[in-house]
Amino acid sequence: MRNSSLLFLLLIISTFFSCSEKEADSKASYIGPKSELFGIDMIYSDSAKKVVRMVTEQQLTLASEDRIYPKEMKLWFYDKSGKITSEIRGDSAHFYRQKNTYKLMGHVVIHNIEKEETLKTDEFNWLPVEKRIFTDKAVQLRTRTELVNGVGLDAAQDFSSYSLRQVRNSVVVVDGLPTN
Repeated sequence: MRNSSLLFLLLIISTFFSCSEKEADSKASYIGPKSELFGIDMIYSDSAKKVVRMVTEQQLTLASEDRIYPKEMKLWFYDKSGKITSEIRGDSAHFYRQKNTYKLMGHVVIHNIEKEETLKTDEFNWLPVEKRIFTDKAVQLRTRTELVNGVGLDAAQDFSSYSLRQVRNSVVVVDGLPTN
């Protein structure tokens, strides 16, 4: 009888520890994204007029409400008449919820259609509430008449006005010469 009591006690103890291990496993936290969206084509408007259009293949929303865009992101900015004034593209992006700021990264190109100016950089920040963009990285600006290299840029979000912080060099482009 004593052996059977001991065996019964061991069975109860092993069952208890087995259950507590499963309970601990079930409390393990999920670390992945809170949600995933695909095929994003979003319009931001103000007073029922298009201001910005954003297109990207994928959006991951994190528990912090930050959003990651691991694929190419494209933005188009519109004037009051609904005409596209500038376009921006980057290899990926990150939206920081607490700061309400977007960061575009990797081969970022900003093109002002009206002025025929193109800016290239590795990364820039977009503050939608302030309607401005900026970067501390190296930039290359191509206008109709010159090629300018520098570091740092502050600009209106539609790239209608801008200032370079440090100009490294500037080359005047002569008509008839290749611009690439």
